[in-house]
Formats: sequence, structure tokens, C-alpha cells
Amino acid sequence: MQTYLKKTTLAVLPLAGMLFTAPIVSAHDEYQEHRAEHEYLNAEHQAEHEDLNAAHRAEHEELNAEHEAAHQYPMTARQHRRLHRRLNAEHRAEHQDLNAQHQAEHQDLNAQHQDYHDFNN
Repeated sequence: MQTYLKKTTLAVLPLAGMLFTAPIVSAHDEYQEHRAEHEYLNAEHQAEHEDLNAAHRAEHEELNAEHEAAHQYPMTARQHRRLHRRLNAEHRAEHQDLNAQHQAEHQDLNAQHQDYHDFNN
């Protein structure tokens, strides 16, 4: 009887060990997948910021060029104030547009992240 018990124990222990480690391996895989998803979303987020920053710089360059071009011609103080008010209004409008795009991108990334969690839970 004792030999039978030893043989049974020796046969069952490796199986029990496999059953114990399977959830750990699965959890590790889930963690790696989750981490990869975060890295993807972070890279996408960084790319969006770079695009918005490039658009912001381009808009500033365009406004500066327009400003410089306008100063090539003589103007009265009133015309000069009007020019600067118009350029400042364009600048504010562009900032509002970029901020709206920025918020929309954040909402989209947050939705993608939530979708990932909803799908994987």
C-alpha cells in the first residue's frame, strides 16, 4: 500500500504543480498584453502631441509671416491696432481649435483604453 501511495503521489505532484503555475503564466501573459496596449496608446498619444505641436508652430510661423508682411507697408496707428487685434483673434481661434483637437484625442485614447479593459474583463 505504501508503494502505491508513493507512486500516486509522484504521479500527481507534477500535475498539481502544472495546475498551480498555469494561472501564474496566464496572469503574466495578461500583464504583458496590458503593458503592450499601454505602450501602444502612449506612443499614439505622443504622436498626437507632436502633430499638434507641429500645427501650433506652423500657425505661429504663418501669423508671424503675415505680421511681417503687413509691416512692409506704412499704416496709421489705428490700422496697426486693427491688424494686431485681427492677428490676436486668429491666434486665439487657432489655440481654441488645437485645444479642442487635443481634448478629442484624449477622449479617443481614453475610450480605446476603456474598450480594451471592457473587452478583456
